[in-house]
Amino acid sequence: MIDIEDLVVRRGGTDVLRGLSARIGEGEAVRVAGANGSGKSTLLSVLAGVTAPDAGRVTVAGRAPTDPAVRALRGHVQEPPPLYDHLTAGEQTAFTAAVWGVDARRLRERAEAFGLGDRLDVLVADLSLGQRKKLGYVCATAHDPRLVLLDEPFNGLDADAERAVRDDLARWRSEGRTLVVVSHADSSVADLVDTTLTVGADA
Repeated sequence: MIDIEDLVVRRGGTDVLRGLSARIGEGEAVRVAGANGSGKSTLLSVLAGVTAPDAGRVTVAGRAPTDPAVRALRGHVQEPPPLYDHLTAGEQTAFTAAVWGVDARRLRERAEAFGLGDRLDVLVADLSLGQRKKLGYVCATAHDPRLVLLDEPFNGLDADAERAVRDDLARWRSEGRTLVVVSHADSSVADLVDTTLTVGADA
């Protein structure tokens, strides 16, 4: 599913990732670990096609991460989530459903299942951090992706929402989907992943 060869990403003249090579197979669940500033979120950004490598080669399903065909099979749960502050939460789900061509009612019901039922008429700008996190998760996975990239997926979630996310991840694992999870705490995802990929300037 994912092949990384001698990946280098620089920020301000400093190598955030240097010479990273790894392979993540179809259906594998991987935790990305490393110290603060080691490039964990940067790696996800490269896999999501947002950040271009300065050197090396990265492919997702045999294609460049920026390839439109890869976009359709990938979901990127970002920290913080990229939402439109001027929309209501309900409008955000409707917009997302239109972008992905999925059933808007089903996506709205999914938001309600994550405890957002009484917040759908509230502007995104006025949602709490945890509510924004839940909405971002629902929208990022609206199209039921084969590959899910998750950046600290449990930060800011209440117990019910965390349980719902865990249920999703467990279901996706059972269906053979590929998961790449950034998490500072190994204990929070130990039961959800197969292996750990440690990153850093010298990885």
